Amino acid sequence: MVDKTTPQKIISIDILRAIAALGVYYYHNQSGATVAKYTGLSIFNYTDGFGALYAVPLFFLISGYCIHASNIRYIKSNSGLPLKNYYLRRFLRIYPPYIAALLIALIVNYCTIPGYKPGGANVLIHFFSLQGFTASYFNTINIVLWTISIEIAFYAIYPIFYFIRFKYNLNYALVFAFFISALSIAYFMNTGPVSLPQRFCVFNLWFAWCCGAFLADKKMLRPNDLKQPVYLFLYVIILTAFLYLAYIPNKQVIIADQLNILIWTAPVLFLLSKEDWLRRRQHSWLIKILAAIGLSSYSLYLLHEPLIYLKNFLVHKYLPGHFQLLGVTIGIFIIPIVTWYHYYLVERPFINRKRQGKI
Repeated sequence: MVDKTTPQKIISIDILRAIAALGVYYYHNQSGATVAKYTGLSIFNYTDGFGALYAVPLFFLISGYCIHASNIRYIKSNSGLPLKNYYLRRFLRIYPPYIAALLIALIVNYCTIPGYKPGGANVLIHFFSLQGFTASYFNTINIVLWTISIEIAFYAIYPIFYFIRFKYNLNYALVFAFFISALSIAYFMNTGPVSLPQRFCVFNLWFAWCCGAFLADKKMLRPNDLKQPVYLFLYVIILTAFLYLAYIPNKQVIIADQLNILIWTAPVLFLLSKEDWLRRRQHSWLIKILAAIGLSSYSLYLLHEPLIYLKNFLVHKYLPGHFQLLGVTIGIFIIPIVTWYHYYLVERPFINRKRQGKI
């Protein structure tokens, strides 16, 4: 059987990360629109919507799941969360690749955008990963980096969830997260036009993120609980509300953002339930490729946008018109390879240190 106390080794998690990363990558390449243009099949325009609307929410749910899963051992040993170790591990896991990606984005922008000057305040805000909290710099240097601000904020406040879970119980922790998110959403929905930092405020999304932690707790400690009819009933409510807000014109985008995360709960649990099946087929080429992309998904996510800009710049500057489509297509397959090496050289050393107990 699979050791479910090491989420970084779970193939289903890597596949889910790959799905999310490839969805964002597909969208930012405008792949659906490009295929629609050259085939005349307008239906492909709609395929970009997955990466635009649902890939980042999947990342958030996986994040909540994995962060809590990595700390289940402390709950099993009836001990509190070691905060110094926890924050150091999170910092070294997310920040070095982030800084490397930020520098690469600045270099690419400088080389591809005439007269590019990001401004000292912009660079400083990004250096401290605060861009997700300011409308002026929300998506300037690299349009995906705002999510890293939110992710770091999730990491910062996760110990509150853990403390309530440890001192009381899991249900209390989730109810507390729901209460905080409900207050935050109610506040922003009554303040008039909502800016992007207000819409994606960490407290708005905290309950949905904590649902990932809830799933990890149940899956690893009391898996039979998830078979109770109440969870199917709750998912039917989530699905109904999701379809209502997705297909009926409304202005409740903040609530829709929560549902875009929660709608992934059932697919995530389904794929996790197939872990042993995936293990038996882990040497098939498809699973090996998806698992590899999943392992390097953070690097792919961080770097794909500037690398897409660089690819398009080089293709249109140096290739004749009749070769440009071929050049762009080849570049699409090269970028994940480049980001794999970023994972190998920048991310992996810190991951290995963590596994060896050096931090």
